[in-house]
Amino acid sequence: MKKLILLNVFWALVAIGAYFSGNKEEHGSSGQSSVERSSAQYRDGIDSRTGSDNSSKSPGSKGIARKSQNDQLETGTILSGEVSRRISSALADPDPIRRNASVAQMLLELDQSNVADMLSAFENAPRGRDNDRFFNDFLFAWARVSGEEAVKYAMDPESPKRTRGDEMTAVSGWAAVDPDAARQFVEGVENSDVRQWMHLGVLKEMVQNNLDGAISYSEQNVKSRARGEQMDRIADALVAQRGEQALIEWVNGIDHTKKENDLLSYKNYAVRIALDRTLKSNPDMALQFVTDNAEQPFLSSETLERASRAAGDSIQDEIQWLVDLPEQVKGQRHAIGERFEDFIRDDFAGAGEWLAGQSLGPAYDEAIQDYAMSAAKDNPEAALSWVNRISDQRLKDYTLERLKPKEPKVQEK
Repeated sequence: MKKLILLNVFWALVAIGAYFSGNKEEHGSSGQSSVERSSAQYRDGIDSRTGSDNSSKSPGSKGIARKSQNDQLETGTILSGEVSRRISSALADPDPIRRNASVAQMLLELDQSNVADMLSAFENAPRGRDNDRFFNDFLFAWARVSGEEAVKYAMDPESPKRTRGDEMTAVSGWAAVDPDAARQFVEGVENSDVRQWMHLGVLKEMVQNNLDGAISYSEQNVKSRARGEQMDRIADALVAQRGEQALIEWVNGIDHTKKENDLLSYKNYAVRIALDRTLKSNPDMALQFVTDNAEQPFLSSETLERASRAAGDSIQDEIQWLVDLPEQVKGQRHAIGERFEDFIRDDFAGAGEWLAGQSLGPAYDEAIQDYAMSAAKDNPEAALSWVNRISDQRLKDYTLERLKPKEPKVQEK
């Protein structure tokens, strides 16, 4: 009896063990199949997006990272399809605050894995001031990721999304991370006009981190409107980083005798900028600079005339500043004459009264000439009286000749 009971217990244990063993194997097999199916589905997903598991549409891409939850890359980068959806949605957002924040955040996330998809989204977005501005920001961000590709896109006339000035924006982004490479690229640009504006793009970034290098770089560029804007940015940076005295030090450090790149005109414009920015806030420093350089060729009449516009609160004050300059300052007489023409146009009677109250001398000769020529239209006798007060005989004779009544033409019979 006992043997029979023990035998039944033994077979029951065998049956139970067999049951659990089979169930474990079944579960293990099922789990493995699930993993294999998931891997296959993910590989299919990658193939459908990029054509392979180690390449992407983005220029210079190093491949797509492994997928994690919610369509995020393991590195935190958004997968390509999600990029297009998000940027397109952000550009269409009617709320300007939310739109700006969304686009800015995506540009911060920009890297090689999503450049191509973000570019595609911008290319397919409708034109408009805001979208063009966002695309400009994208170009800057793209250039920080892949400078040469972004710049070449901006320069290509066949690029679907391209506006004037994109080259400068792109090269600025490149210069923000690799100024040497950006400068080297710009040197090879054949179109001189485009090259000069791209130089400005490089310099915009240089002034923030290497101001002395930016100054040296600007001197290497040829005379152009773009170089003038470079110098404006240098002046702003000098004042912000080192104070107004740095402007005078900058000007004094320019060797205007160099013929290459016409550094005389470079220094002339630098002087104009320095005087414009110091006459209001530090007139004594500005006047001292003019006095110290009274006979220098870079102190032109045009520079003095433009500088005088910051020398007072009225046109009389501005002209008086010119009058009070040392007599040896070259260009003083012509600068006074040019500003006096403006005075005549604004207030003919007031200009006459002011001129009559001055102790006239050589510095006033061109002003007198201008007033006489204007007065001759209504009062020829008064005009001749003014001409007689011109001290320069050659200028007096020339003015008298111009004021002579023209003899009527004899008609042929």
